[in-house]
Amino acid sequence: MDRVDRLLKALEKKGVDAVLVINIENSSRASSLYFSGFTGSFSILLMTPARRIMVTDARYTEQAKRETDFEVVEVRNEDVFGKVRKILEGIDVKIIGVEEERLSLSHFRKLSAALEGRTFVGVDEEVKSVRMVKDENEIEKIKRAVEISEKAFLRTVERIHSGMTEREIAALLEYHMRSEGADAIAFETIVASGWRSALPHGKATNKIVEEGEVIVIDFGAVYENYCADITRVVCVGEPSEKVKEVHAIVLEAQERALENARAGITGKQLDAFARDFIAKMGFGEKFGHGLGHGLGIEVHEEPGVNPRNEKSLPESSVITIEPGIYIEREFGIRIEEDVVLREDGCEILTNLSRSIFVV
Repeated sequence: MDRVDRLLKALEKKGVDAVLVINIENSSRASSLYFSGFTGSFSILLMTPARRIMVTDARYTEQAKRETDFEVVEVRNEDVFGKVRKILEGIDVKIIGVEEERLSLSHFRKLSAALEGRTFVGVDEEVKSVRMVKDENEIEKIKRAVEISEKAFLRTVERIHSGMTEREIAALLEYHMRSEGADAIAFETIVASGWRSALPHGKATNKIVEEGEVIVIDFGAVYENYCADITRVVCVGEPSEKVKEVHAIVLEAQERALENARAGITGKQLDAFARDFIAKMGFGEKFGHGLGHGLGIEVHEEPGVNPRNEKSLPESSVITIEPGIYIEREFGIRIEEDVVLREDGCEILTNLSRSIFVV
């Protein structure tokens, strides 16, 4: 059973006749790519048990024919939703599934006007459920993205020194990821030094890195459309005793989560293994985000690993495990691994040392 069939099977109880994945200027690129193989930024997928159609424009017609086995329909000098209406004139479709979270109000109004008389239902949860379970080919691509990222990080660490700016470090790391074989950068590289390391998503700035400062570096390459997401801690010069102490706590919290990570555990339960330890050590209020998230075509996917997710984590899902402690106006520590959940535990994809990198 292929990906489209799995989705349609999951939607049988909702009585859905067809699913539309609307990818206009990357609004749903990930799902369009996942179900069709098309990598462009403009497509509408129409998926029924009998037909698989992709509507795109002249920029992408030839590309789509090469990348997908969907029937490709070109729209030119006409409204794309009107084109969908014409296609559906010959297909018995009354209930249509759409990704509500990725469909703008403007596009939904145009779609519902063009397909007047049909009923629309949200299929976000079913799409997420299908996408969160990775096949071995997807896992291999994530492994390769991790390998590229790690090689680039090690090359970058060799050149970090006081006097560099955060942006210079980020640019160097991104250059090395590209030179090691990355197709793209998974997200804007986080390089946060000194007091800024206490900002969980501290994007790189022109701040100069000074002797004795902690640097939190969060980075990831894309390989054949799949992402890596890794965080490591660097210190310019010997770290202080307090930095060592907090790093040791974060590392122990992560180890406890890794030891208990497996398919079938809930996101809330897994999160608690790290969170409870950090709280026990007196830093509970300094860990404000979830323990992790799903990883795949997008750097943030389902399943969530946080106190809100009481659903079981499925086998073969890829997640991050990234506890952190952030002490305002001082420093922050975060360590992040990428893992595959198996029935009997987890397969850790990351191989970098989790110790502090002293430069």
